[in-house]
Amino acid sequence: MGSNYPLEVIPAAAISAAIEETPALIVDTTGNSAMAGFLKKLHAHSKYKLYYTRLGINQLAKTQKLANGLGIKTIVLCREKIPGLSTILPKDNFTASLISPGSSLSEDNVPKIVIERETLIDFSYIGYQSYRTNPLYLQELNNRYFEDLRLGVFRQENALAEPLIRSKEYTFLDLRSVRISDFPNNPLNLPNGLYAHEVCQIARYIGMSQKLKTLFIYGIPSELKSNLASGELTAEIIWHVVEALSANIDEDLESNAKDELFLRKIVSMGNDGQELIFVTSRATGRWWMEVPNIKLSKNVAVPCSYSDYTTACSGDVPMRWLFFFQKLNPN
Repeated sequence: MGSNYPLEVIPAAAISAAIEETPALIVDTTGNSAMAGFLKKLHAHSKYKLYYTRLGINQLAKTQKLANGLGIKTIVLCREKIPGLSTILPKDNFTASLISPGSSLSEDNVPKIVIERETLIDFSYIGYQSYRTNPLYLQELNNRYFEDLRLGVFRQENALAEPLIRSKEYTFLDLRSVRISDFPNNPLNLPNGLYAHEVCQIARYIGMSQKLKTLFIYGIPSELKSNLASGELTAEIIWHVVEALSANIDEDLESNAKDELFLRKIVSMGNDGQELIFVTSRATGRWWMEVPNIKLSKNVAVPCSYSDYTTACSGDVPMRWLFFFQKLNPN
């Protein structure tokens, strides 16, 4: 492949079915012209063509609707706020994940806007710092059977984030989640947070998602300059997402559960005869667990991690299995 990154800058009016084969369309609403330059410094390791367009803040909802209608995945770059977020979120049922350092109850807070959407049916909150997160927010997550993964737990085992992202349609990545020593333009000046390599790992998980429609990357500083580490890291995050998208394998367990693609593992939990069923992909190493839905008399395939399987093998029912059993079978 050539030395130049396969990035083509196009006007919004040029978005059409002709670019359907692209891994993603980058939609830049920041008003900053530097990001395309950061990306062009990088090297693609897969064969694809990436398209990039700059928009005014009032064009995002229309462009997003057009891209979604064409089945084109989008990576939306935003400053501290996502313009018109309330009008962009689907009116029909949808799923989402959020990577954010904390949450408040302010009206313009992205965590608050997303979680208060009545059509949000599945949600995961990743990388938050307890002392920066309103406990009432965490209680609301618990009440609605939404998942969370605190920064300290994520740091112990990064792979725990992958199942929480795998089946989500919309992901929101707040760059202010990254500590200031790794993201110098962090306007919150946070001494703690994600390391640079950790946010790139999360970006890879986002690109590996089976359902992704749109990734919103926000918290991009308006004064970003071409010689700052913050811009380089943002470009690397995008690179990890796009490379994972271009190499992603569609693995829908319910529609493609063929023996040659997946391996079923049954774990006996003791003398009572209870068995937990796990499934792993022979191609990617992804894991699922089957959780009974008593009302529907069927098992539901839930994304999980290898550590959930090893926990079951040690004789303990994984907490994730119990969580989803309660979610699927409320009292």
